[in-house]
Amino acid sequence: MSAPYPWLETPWQRLLATRARPAQALLLAGPRGVGKGALARAWAQALLCEAPQPDGAACGECPACHWYETDTHPDFRLLTLQEKTGKEGETRMATAIEVDQAREAVDFVQLSTYRAGFRMVLVDPADSLNVAAANALLKVLEEPPLNTVFVLVSDQPRRLLPTIRSRCSRIDIGLPPADQAAQWLAGQGVDDAANLLALSGGTPLDAQRWADGAELDERRGVLEGLALLDRLDPVTLGERWKAVSPQTWHNVAYKWLGDLLAVKLRGSVQFNRDFAEALTQLGNQADLAKLLALARTQANEGRTLAHPLNRALQLEAWLIQYRHVFD
Repeated sequence: MSAPYPWLETPWQRLLATRARPAQALLLAGPRGVGKGALARAWAQALLCEAPQPDGAACGECPACHWYETDTHPDFRLLTLQEKTGKEGETRMATAIEVDQAREAVDFVQLSTYRAGFRMVLVDPADSLNVAAANALLKVLEEPPLNTVFVLVSDQPRRLLPTIRSRCSRIDIGLPPADQAAQWLAGQGVDDAANLLALSGGTPLDAQRWADGAELDERRGVLEGLALLDRLDPVTLGERWKAVSPQTWHNVAYKWLGDLLAVKLRGSVQFNRDFAEALTQLGNQADLAKLLALARTQANEGRTLAHPLNRALQLEAWLIQYRHVFD
């Protein structure tokens, strides 16, 4: 079994070299879209496999591998964001891993293993642990039971409690070389890999998501509206764009502002190269202080994407502030 993606071969071999005595608390950190979660899952299967290959990788054939691949292995637990049902029956994704989930994991690792091998708890995304959940895990991370392995996956490791980070061995997963990422995307049938990699900040899995989803059309519609400053009507656009998912809006708007800042500071467009001409014109006429303030607001919005505020009114307020950047 090879690394989940070609650019992960080095950290994968580093993990396999420790299979006999793995770190009992491991943090995989790096930007979103580089495959950390897939690496963690491959590592979990390797540890749980009962007939590993000579290099320590999972065989993919034993009963333990089959149970793992069907999410039924009794010695594996995943802590992740769960769907929640609101008072009116609506379903949404939770914004945090909650304390009850953490306590269940703590109870789980106190039990004897079913297969007399390793026991694995995977926390992904670990930076979504709320304070109570993180504190519930602290003691068991400090003194894990025998043959118990915790793996934490994080895009934003600084959001983890310092006491959590200090208890973990850490492997940082960086961006792959651009040519390797582009070659992999081409092998997945993705066209225009270079522009999609620029748009995703160099992360190949995010580039693939852009190619596979409908967000590219939504992005183009939003950016065409932001580029045509003389036709920008906050009320009309706020109503039109309220259907765009908050995550897509945040990603598109934040990178647009980042490109405007780059131009204003005499740099070059990094993300939206297909709008380079419009960005150059707008960036040169932007007020730097107002642009920085709006970029700061957008960065803060990324922490509260699931808020219940009126979406059209929120977008209208943002667009008014955006228009004032160029007064």
